[in-house]
Amino acid sequence: MEEKLLKNRLLYNYDVQVIFFVLILTLVCFCFCTELVFAENQSLEELYFEGVQFLDSDEHARAINIFREILNINPDHSESHFQLGQIYRLTNQPEKAKIYYQNAINLKPGYLSAYYNLGLVELELEEYSNALKSLIETIRIAPDFSDAHYSLGLTYLKTENINLAIDSFNQSLQLTPGDYHSYYGLGLCYKEIGEFEQAIQSLNQTLEIKPDYGPAFHELGLIYKNIERYSEAISALERAAHYLTEEAAQIYFQIGTIHQKLENAEQAIESFEKAIQNNEEFVDAYYFLGWLYNQTAQFEQAIEAYQKVVELNPDYTHLFYNLGWVYNEANQYQDAIRAFEKAIEQSPDDADAHYALGWTYGKIEEYENANKAFLQTIRLEPDYIYAHYGLGVSYLALGERGLALEEYKILKELDNDIADLLFDQIYP
Repeated sequence: MEEKLLKNRLLYNYDVQVIFFVLILTLVCFCFCTELVFAENQSLEELYFEGVQFLDSDEHARAINIFREILNINPDHSESHFQLGQIYRLTNQPEKAKIYYQNAINLKPGYLSAYYNLGLVELELEEYSNALKSLIETIRIAPDFSDAHYSLGLTYLKTENINLAIDSFNQSLQLTPGDYHSYYGLGLCYKEIGEFEQAIQSLNQTLEIKPDYGPAFHELGLIYKNIERYSEAISALERAAHYLTEEAAQIYFQIGTIHQKLENAEQAIESFEKAIQNNEEFVDAYYFLGWLYNQTAQFEQAIEAYQKVVELNPDYTHLFYNLGWVYNEANQYQDAIRAFEKAIEQSPDDADAHYALGWTYGKIEEYENANKAFLQTIRLEPDYIYAHYGLGVSYLALGERGLALEEYKILKELDNDIADLLFDQIYP
């Protein structure tokens, strides 16, 4: 009996030892695993902040590698998805940015920054319906987020929902009264619906807050031009050109068209030349310069300007026709003939080009060729008064008085004054 009790006691002690050992082992494993998890979390956190530092330093490739390494360890790390979205947006890869912003939202449904930036990318991609959804959800999460209201207003403006755009810009201003972007947005809205005085007021409020905001000066200039307040338009556009250096060529061109409308040829020429200084391949500016130089009898400069258009865009409308007349003014008739022939080659049914060719042949007394050109003009446009007159004069030069008289009869039905000019040459 005692032997049995001793055996039981030994077995009991053994069991206790085993249980104790298991408990100790469990505790050690728990502590070890806890340390591993803590170490892993600490490692991810350190990696994440290292990636953010690279991002802040514009070392995008290194930042991408860090955030991808984190996602290899923990694919559900929403912040890394978001930061990858930021990088791809900064590096002009909006489609990739969308994917990572959406991943962040899927992992963290109330992720404010992800929704907002997703909306901005969709706006940049002109995916306006998607942008509206993302920005509205942003405002659902954070109703006082003024930038979201501004971006929503911009999206409404792009989709021509002007009243909703105005409401959104005003909401942004209620939250951030000094937001010049929202005043600018209001100016664009009022311009769009023809409320020009309100547009001017909003744009001036923009400039009170940010006096060097070039886009506001530009829009002001366009509005003043539209309502024919030309001196104010020129002043605003000149300020715009100062601040918007990348758009200066187009802005100086707009100033030039105002001076041209006001018949200020010298100032118009100066503005178009400034446009060319900012963009040496600005075809429209060269073309308008050619026209103005011709109007001011600066024929060599006009030819030079038109030749530049030929070099940049030989298919420019009316280019060779205008160049031909400049050559005529400069008494360079063979060059004029080549120019008019080129104009006819480009537009065979252009009656004016055929007439100009006939007129030029008349100047160098090639009357047979002149007749052919005038006859073709009349085939295209039977009542072309000056073609009938030129044809009559050419017939006279060729000794065909009877044919010249026939042209006089036709002219009597079209224009008595021109008919009389021809008659006086038939019967001097």
